[in-house]
Amino acid sequence: MKCLICKHGNTIAGTTTVTLEKGSATIVFKDVPAHICDNCGEAYVEEEVTKTLLKKAREIVDNGVEVDIRKFEKAA
Repeated sequence: MKCLICKHGNTIAGTTTVTLEKGSATIVFKDVPAHICDNCGEAYVEEEVTKTLLKKAREIVDNGVEVDIRKFEKAA
């Protein structure tokens, strides 16, 4: 797909790092599958992946964790 940010690049399959913050909690997910612009590097994460990230982040925050860094794994 054409990049919505730079309008020049096309996206290719790759991975990115996603950082989520809520209150005093910071959660970092590495190796998240995404479509990456080959020109500017903007990352686009698909809806299902986003849902998985948010669900996992909610679970982490609910357990009282303030800082968490983990490798992304799809839900079973």
